[in-house]
Amino acid sequence: MAIRVTAGPASTPAGRRRAEEARRLLDEELSRVRQQAESWRNGLAALLALLTTVGVVKGPDSIQGLTAGTRRTVGILLLGGLALAALGAFLAMRAAFGMPRRRLAEASLEELLVRQRTVTRRAVTDLRRAIVAGFTALAAVTAAVGLTWYGERVAAPGFRVVETSGTARCGELLSMDEKFVRIRVSGAEERRIQLSRVVSAKPVPGGCPKR
Repeated sequence: MAIRVTAGPASTPAGRRRAEEARRLLDEELSRVRQQAESWRNGLAALLALLTTVGVVKGPDSIQGLTAGTRRTVGILLLGGLALAALGAFLAMRAAFGMPRRRLAEASLEELLVRQRTVTRRAVTDLRRAIVAGFTALAAVTAAVGLTWYGERVAAPGFRVVETSGTARCGELLSMDEKFVRIRVSGAEERRIQLSRVVSAKPVPGGCPKR
C-alpha cells in the first residue's frame, strides 16, 4: 500500500514567534546557567574563606575545655565543612567554565547540538550539587561552632573536705590557711570551715559528684 505524504497546515506568525523564542531560549540556556554558576562560585569561595578564618581564629583554644568526644566531633564537622565547601566551589567552577575538551572539528550539526545539550545538563547538575554542598558545609560549621559554645565540658577539679562531725563537702577550693578552708559548693554557695574541724582535705581530679 502506497503512503502519501501531504503538507501540514500553514504556519502562523504567532507559531513562528513561539518557535523562534524557543530556539533563542535553547541557545542562551547554557550561558544563563554558567552566569548563575559563576555567582554561586563567588559565594562558595567566600564561604571557604570564612571556614578557613573560623579554623584559624577559633583554633585549639576554643575546644580546650571540651571532652575528648566533643573535640573529635568538632574537628570532624570543621574538616567535613571545609571539604564540602571546596567540593562545592569546584563544582560551581566546572558549571561556570566547563572542563578543557578536544574540539570536534568534523562533527555534524546534530552531534554539536547533542553535545551542547549534554554540556548544559551537566552544568545544571553541577550547579545543583554545588548549592547542596555549600549549604551542607554551612550547616556543618554552624554545628561545630554551636558545640564549642554548648558542648559537654570536662568537669572542673573539685576539693573534698570531711569534718570531724562526718559531714563531707565537695566544691571549688577558694583558699586555705592555718585557720580556715574556704570552698564554693554548688556553684555559688561559699563555705568557710575551721581547719581544726577538718579530718581530711584532698582534691578530686574528676570533679565533684553531681547531686
